[in-house]
Amino acid sequence: MRSTAHIAAIAKEKPLALASLGLCACVIGLGAASGQEYCVACTEPTAVYRCVIENARPGGQSLTRLCLTALTKDGGHASCSLKGGTVFDCNGPIKRVPWTAQETGRVLDPAAADAAPSKPDADAKSEPKTMVDLAKRANENLQKAGEDAKQQSQSTGQAIGNATKKTWECMFSLFFRC
Repeated sequence: MRSTAHIAAIAKEKPLALASLGLCACVIGLGAASGQEYCVACTEPTAVYRCVIENARPGGQSLTRLCLTALTKDGGHASCSLKGGTVFDCNGPIKRVPWTAQETGRVLDPAAADAAPSKPDADAKSEPKTMVDLAKRANENLQKAGEDAKQQSQSTGQAIGNATKKTWECMFSLFFRC
């Protein structure tokens, strides 16, 4: 069994690891609300879709209802319902429903969404699309934070060294060169 002193020593030894863990948890938590996916089965005509709600935000109607309503209207189906299982088991084509579709009920095809022009600067600052992109961005941010901390500690060390040198010079000169 570890003592609290041992645990505290471990925490002091690995501040960078703890900071990276906190950063990843924060980024993952923020990124989770940006998009939502559902597997939807529709009847008359029968079809299965993988519904992706883009830029989902809190408020408004429920995300499942938004997806079901938009796909029912867009495909001319009699009814649509959520299919059991995970979205990874869904065999249907991807249908993208923008969050703004809650008023209009429109659905974007993946080809139409890809054909839309995008700004390169906006993509660089936007939310990561995959977990790999998320991990790369977190690693880059962590390295940048480490370099900034290193530069700050070096400048602080130099300032302390200069102050110490001036203090000793002042004392050895019997306070004549202060």
